[in-house]
Amino acid sequence: MGEVKGNPEGESSPGTVDAQDPFKMSRIGRHTLIYGLGVVLSKAVSFFMLPIYTRFLTPSDYGVMELIEMTLDIISIVAGAQIAIGIFRYYHKAETDRERNAVVSTSFMVLALSYCLMGAVTFAAAPWLAELVFDSRDNAGLIRLAAMSLAASSFSIAPLTAFRVREQSTYFVLSQLAKLILQVALNLYFLVELEMGVRGVFIASLIASSVVGTVLGGLLIKNVGLHFSRQATRDLIRYGIPLIGTQIATFAVTFGDRYFLQAAADTAVVGVYSLAYQFGFLLAAIGYMPFEMIWQPARFEIAARPDRDAIYSRAFIYLNVLLISAAVGLSVFVQDVLYLMATPPFYTAAEFVPIIVIAYVLQGWTGFQDVGVHMKERTEFITAANWASAAVALVGYALFIPRYLGYGAAGVTVVAFAIRYAGCYWASQRLWRVHYEWKPVLKLIVLGVFTVTLCAHTQIESAWLTFLLKAGIVTTFLLIIPLGGILPQEDLQRFRNLLRDRKS
Repeated sequence: MGEVKGNPEGESSPGTVDAQDPFKMSRIGRHTLIYGLGVVLSKAVSFFMLPIYTRFLTPSDYGVMELIEMTLDIISIVAGAQIAIGIFRYYHKAETDRERNAVVSTSFMVLALSYCLMGAVTFAAAPWLAELVFDSRDNAGLIRLAAMSLAASSFSIAPLTAFRVREQSTYFVLSQLAKLILQVALNLYFLVELEMGVRGVFIASLIASSVVGTVLGGLLIKNVGLHFSRQATRDLIRYGIPLIGTQIATFAVTFGDRYFLQAAADTAVVGVYSLAYQFGFLLAAIGYMPFEMIWQPARFEIAARPDRDAIYSRAFIYLNVLLISAAVGLSVFVQDVLYLMATPPFYTAAEFVPIIVIAYVLQGWTGFQDVGVHMKERTEFITAANWASAAVALVGYALFIPRYLGYGAAGVTVVAFAIRYAGCYWASQRLWRVHYEWKPVLKLIVLGVFTVTLCAHTQIESAWLTFLLKAGIVTTFLLIIPLGGILPQEDLQRFRNLLRDRKS
């Protein structure tokens, strides 16, 4: 593998691939570990904040915060958040460093302009949005703070995407951790010291986004300059516009249930369900996102290799080892975590988590197996699958949430995610077929379901003994994975050789 001059981490060039060299899965694993370390540290900090949030914010406060953040998420989609995804495709398509820099620089300018304009519009429309979401204008000030944070966040999107496409995982993780630590420190000050409630959370977010965005934006301009390319703009918009529709539909599936819950109950119910949903996001964060960070740009490079099918299949197996293992752990221990970290009004959130994590396993599959659509640049198929999923979700939410509340929301979410996965998989395989090996994945699923079911029926008088018994069952599940014919034999043999060879 060649090297990119000027790449501080000395990684292999994303633009040059020797198709005859054996692909080293350790390269994916190395960056996955770095991204994973960042995720673990960030989630550890988030769990540290959970007792703070649940003591200084009521379930109703939590619901208000969730609904405002959701509304701003919709606005960020319209602002063009998905344009950044095109960097992965066109960075690897570019043939010179100047062209690659132009792709990154152009995306930075387009996103900054778009986000700032949408932030200004949102700031002006805050009273109307508050009336629409809450039937009251009382939260207009919070929406204005969120709008300013949206504008400030635009300056960090392109730099963070550039770190990923250049396989500079260390810089990406450090940037994200710096923002998180700053935001947590500010949250503690505004929530605990000043007792500002939800308003303090939004002020902390605004300050952190502004500081980190300014630093990262300045570094990007210093490193690649400001090179506006009309061709890059056309390419990024053409690639990203269908994905805007996709994200709107995805938002409807992921967050639409909160609006139905608020209409059927109140913001307190929204708050409890939103806390449960955080464990679905946690599954994505620890079970898929670290892998995705390196895999999304790398899969375009792998596509040029004659052994691409074998690499995609192996990677899919390893993805599921991460994803399903994390799903098992969250499903088994969520009740213990809530009893330890939260207050009694939030305990019922644990009931919805095992259902929600099924949806996020399906989401991980969707993000991995839609490669054919991206290779053929036919992202409208992803949009169609997402809109079909959204239609089913919205009808399901309307029918089942008034009757079953959180259970109805979680169950419909799983069905909708399954429809989206089936549509994306079918389109991707039709456009650019990849032969996946499903047998090891199915073994892993059966083993995971058995483990969760066994732990659910493991209850003895002592809470600590119950916890230790469940921990033993989950540990057994993890030990069975390398022994049950799930992992590729050649990789297991390499691992045994490493254990025998201390020098290696």
